[in-house]
Amino acid sequence: MRSPAADAITGRGFKNREMATRGTLLVGYDVEKTTECAAFLERMAAIHEEMNAPCTVFALGSCLLAEPDAFEAAAHNPLIDMAQHTWSHIPLKTVVIEDGDTVEVIRGGSPEQIRDEVTRASQAIESICGVSCCGITGPWAYYRGLADRPDVLEILHDTGIRYVRSYGRNEKDFQPVSTAIQPFWYAPQGFPDMLECMVHGWNDIYLRSKVGWSNLKGFLDQMKADLDHAAERGLVFSWGSHDWSSLREDPSLSLIRAVLSHARSIGMQVLNYRQFWTRMEALRTRAGNPRSARALA
Repeated sequence: MRSPAADAITGRGFKNREMATRGTLLVGYDVEKTTECAAFLERMAAIHEEMNAPCTVFALGSCLLAEPDAFEAAAHNPLIDMAQHTWSHIPLKTVVIEDGDTVEVIRGGSPEQIRDEVTRASQAIESICGVSCCGITGPWAYYRGLADRPDVLEILHDTGIRYVRSYGRNEKDFQPVSTAIQPFWYAPQGFPDMLECMVHGWNDIYLRSKVGWSNLKGFLDQMKADLDHAAERGLVFSWGSHDWSSLREDPSLSLIRAVLSHARSIGMQVLNYRQFWTRMEALRTRAGNPRSARALA
């Protein structure tokens, strides 16, 4: 018999039945390239407006400073939720990537560095965009998210973060990440109102590198298969994508339009991360503060 703590880490059994019978697609973009972020935001926003599809922008602090007008315009779009990607892309914990060929170690920042990076990025979002920041994508992403780093969770919680997209690697600190891992609360770590939303499957950089950057059909075929799998089981699929990689070999962002179109065609609802956290928080409160997302199923 599994413990509530284990279920809180894996999210086993979580299905958001109250929100959609055909699953939910969470859409968020890591916007981290100063030379391409403005063009991406404009083109991406146009597609999301055309399809009336919400999304979250996880902004790097340096990009906010480089293109403040572009981010301010995005923040005024009611479909777009503004969140952060730290100030300078500092990892929230160390990653040891084993991709089958090499082993690469990416060292995490110190607690002091993390607090400074997160605080500065949130302040920039508030001053430039005029909105508060309650979400973050952890640079590089991690196996088990931040379940083994309550010290980092405490820093994030102290700085106003309530939803986290950090579980984006498997046990090899690589990908893909199974949809069997569903959103969970960091209740066992002492933060019952902090929701981990992870990244499922392959993020766009790994997948497009794997199938070939010019092979748009190969990328879309894998995404359709992943979305079909989630929809058939009524699961959440959290999609990780980036500004510069979305534009590479696809300046019109046709893949974004195609992914959103497919999700809608199979009956999935599309949400941004703030919307999802708000709904899950309401369910958590109604359920009496359960330790795991499984209790909401």
